Amino acid sequence: EFIRSFRQIQPRFARLYTKILACVDLTFPQFALLNLLADSKPMTMTDASEKLCLTKPAITNLVDKLETKKCLKRIPHPQDRRVYLLEMKPHGVEIVQKIRTQVLKYMLETLESFNDLEKKIIARFYAALPSVLEKAIDREGKK
Repeated sequence: EFIRSFRQIQPRFARLYTKILACVDLTFPQFALLNLLADSKPMTMTDASEKLCLTKPAITNLVDKLETKKCLKRIPHPQDRRVYLLEMKPHGVEIVQKIRTQVLKYMLETLESFNDLEKKIIARFYAALPSVLEKAIDREGKK
């Protein structure tokens, strides 16, 4: 039952994000980069490339488009003149917050149908999931 439910969730999340992102004229990869930057200090394009498992040319293309949309900017690296850091601009922060709020609203709406014990179990599941996924990403990267 869990597997069947999970298989139904992922494509629906993808469709939901696609519809939400279309309203703000972003693609999913563009949002993924903004979402990554929203939770970190400025990072290099190489770091973003590694974290999103995208090529450096793909990241460059995303950055170019997001700079045009005034969502992020390249800033000079303080120690290495050859490297630029990616930093969110207020417009990018605003978009990420708006999208996260919309998605969270649906998650919380669903959560309200559970009792307190079930909510604690669900919270434990979601708290454990990120570290399991990071380990899986590391293992898959070594194949």
